[in-house]
Amino acid sequence: MNLVIADDESLVRAALTSMIKEMEAAWSIAGEAANGEELLELVAEHKPDIAIVDLRMPKMDGLEAIRAGKALSPLTKWIILSGFSDFAYAQQALKLGVSDYLLKPVAQAELEKTLLNLYKDNKEYIRLLNQQFENHLSALCNGLASLRYEERDSMFFRGRFAGWIFVLDAPHPANRVSALECEFYEELRRIADRHLAYGMNAAVLSLPSGKIAAAAAWDPEKGRSGEESVSRFFGKVKEAAEKRRNPEMMMTVLKTDECAGFEAMNRQLQQLMQWTELRALFGIGRHVAYSEAARVAGDPEKLKASRLLSAIAEHVQNRMHLQVQHAIGSLETLLEASPLAEQPCIRQAARLFIRYTIGLELPGQAPASETIEALRKFGERLLREAKEPVPANLADQVIQYIEQRYMDDIGIGQIAGELNVSAAYLSTLFHKKTGVTFVKYLTRIRMYKAKELLLNTNLQIKQVAERVGYYSTRHFTKLFTEMFGCYPSEIRKIEQNRFPRE
Repeated sequence: MNLVIADDESLVRAALTSMIKEMEAAWSIAGEAANGEELLELVAEHKPDIAIVDLRMPKMDGLEAIRAGKALSPLTKWIILSGFSDFAYAQQALKLGVSDYLLKPVAQAELEKTLLNLYKDNKEYIRLLNQQFENHLSALCNGLASLRYEERDSMFFRGRFAGWIFVLDAPHPANRVSALECEFYEELRRIADRHLAYGMNAAVLSLPSGKIAAAAAWDPEKGRSGEESVSRFFGKVKEAAEKRRNPEMMMTVLKTDECAGFEAMNRQLQQLMQWTELRALFGIGRHVAYSEAARVAGDPEKLKASRLLSAIAEHVQNRMHLQVQHAIGSLETLLEASPLAEQPCIRQAARLFIRYTIGLELPGQAPASETIEALRKFGERLLREAKEPVPANLADQVIQYIEQRYMDDIGIGQIAGELNVSAAYLSTLFHKKTGVTFVKYLTRIRMYKAKELLLNTNLQIKQVAERVGYYSTRHFTKLFTEMFGCYPSEIRKIEQNRFPRE
């Protein structure tokens, strides 16, 4: 999408050009004109998508230029610039079919909103705006950013939000499970891309625990179209999740309520992330609402039993065979003192969980004692057959991996797959080692590398952002500002004032 700018004041043209470049939209400024005649030459040559035109210019004013320009390029959309004293003049321009008008001086937010309104049905533009939403949502969910710089009328405050967390279980080695999760992640991204529409946003992201999540938001002030688009998006997501339910794997989905604003959804997402292990007793392979998960979590015995079953599965997957036996012993102690095992639905849920996490088939009506004995024998066999123990320095390996590849698109799930352990286990180890999550550590490294480049090179901000792994300058700037309290463009001047050259 290309545009031209026409204004007889060079400072105005420069300001508009700068604002448009900072928007990161797919705009290409085809040229600038200082008067109406130059504008018509640009319109005839480039047939721009949009022309931003000052009403009062020498040689040929804006109205005359628009009349002539519409014949030269019928598909061009026109935005006029005017002062308060030109309002009656601007009304004449609107009668010519001008799309919108802006009062001088023009604010960047106002200009960006005007361009959005003109291209709200353009898929490329919608995709770009959604990428900005997804970047910010991911940063917020991972604790890298806050809403303090967000406008109160933004989607993050006024929108309706919903989020789903996905847990894939399969009795395979950790690297195989990681590969399956990556395949599902890429499918979700394709679904999100196909179902974007004006009035809604969709995001696919990795949470601090390494779990995959999908979130969507819609603007209730724009009618029902956004909500309907979100419903279609989650409908396709549900189909993709259900395809992962077969004899080889099972997908469980935990869903937030419909929430007013981002913060309400994020609180539920963070809580559901702590409750994923409850699938061991409320039923693996189901879609579970927040309210149902909360009820199960409110039962201390169910919560403890779920965590012990999850611990057994995770220790098996991560080849921690002694810990498997310890968890089995704790589960036996709990069941001896609890009536949980007498409930048929609980026994059935536990059998399915064991089948799909560690690959152990249990008899249909086996009592708790037989289940424990079968688990113990299974763990003993693993201990006898153990070949490769889990390396003791996994967290150090992750740190080294980040140092070498911080500029690449890397995630805890990908690294866990390469190290043949689960993402949840590696995430926990890394947090114990460093005191922060993987995403926070990676972002901190990237920001310090960016600061080094800004202080020691003449690279532009966009180039610095790309060198440290960000292809959205706006997203990079937000993260940099959150961390250092100033814009990347200010850091050189601040450091020079702190340490002036003699």
